[in-house]
Formats: sequence, structure tokens, C-alpha cells
Amino acid sequence: MITIKNWEILVNKQFELDRLIIEKNNIDLKWFSYSNIKRLKLALLVEVGEFANEIKSFKAWRKKTEINWTKAKEEFIDCLGYFIGLCSIYQINFLFNFVEENSQDLPFNELLLNFFVKTNDLFIVEDEQFYKLGATKLTEKKAIITYHNWLKIFNQICNKLSINEQELLDIYLEKNRINQQRAKEK
Repeated sequence: MITIKNWEILVNKQFELDRLIIEKNNIDLKWFSYSNIKRLKLALLVEVGEFANEIKSFKAWRKKTEINWTKAKEEFIDCLGYFIGLCSIYQINFLFNFVEENSQDLPFNELLLNFFVKTNDLFIVEDEQFYKLGATKLTEKKAIITYHNWLKIFNQICNKLSINEQELLDIYLEKNRINQQRAKEK
């Protein structure tokens, strides 16, 4: 789904945005810290919830089930920004087996549940000392696999939403541009 070349573009744009937000908002935030990792993971879970709310597949009580697919895709791509932030801190290497294709067509509710689970399962180091040492690269295979598993479910949802790599990149870059503009205006 995402080539290494485009992954690098996404990582660089997210890095620019994260730095701009910290700079313009006078945030006293240590980027490499357990408190920031928790903040990023919580924000990612919130974005997954916002995406689920746009899909509305779990809302059996709704008579009108019209979905704003543009908004749903934007919320979905917002998840990617926080995920990239976590990956950057932990220096997750996706050069091998980058994203597996999965042709399994699951119902949205199952995909959403899996998305929540895989987001919650993302490994984070809970020892503040780890971050103070400055070398934050994850090396334990079990920990790294949680990030690969997240990307797999992300890819499955891309397939369900019929988002190809170029559309993903276009949505992300437009959202990043808007967020950078907002940050500059502060």
C-alpha cells in the first residue's frame, strides 16, 4: 500500500508539522518522553474513535446511514499522523516486509474493532529513563511487530475504503498543509 519512498515523505512532513506545533505553541514538551508517547497513543485512539464515528457502522439505531466518505477518509488519515509520530520516536524500520496485502474483505465493525485493538496493542516503553538516555530505538521483535500489525490493519481499511497510495498521499499532504497553516497562525 505505501512504498518506502512515500513513507519517507509522510515521515518528513509529519516531523515538520510536529516541530512547528511545538515551536508555535510554546509547549514545554520533551518529544522523547514517556508522557509524550502516552499523549500520542491516546491521540491516536481518539482519532480511531473519530474515524469509527464517521463510518457509523456500529450505530444500529440510526435510520439514516449516509456516510460522508471524504470526512471519513480524512479522519482515517489523521490516525496515520499520530502513528508516524510514534514510529519516528521509536525508529521503527519498515524497510523489510513493508505492508502485506490482505484481500480479506471484512465488515466495517470487525475492521474497526481490530483497528482499536491494534492501536491499543502498540507497544510503548513505560520507563522514563529509557527516553532520557536518548537512544529510543525499539529492538525487541515482539514490540516492533505491534507496529507492523497496526500497519496491516491500516492497509486492510485502506482497501475497504478503496484508498490507493496516491490518494492516501494526497489526503495526508492536504491535511498536513492545513494543519501547518493553522499552527503558523497561532
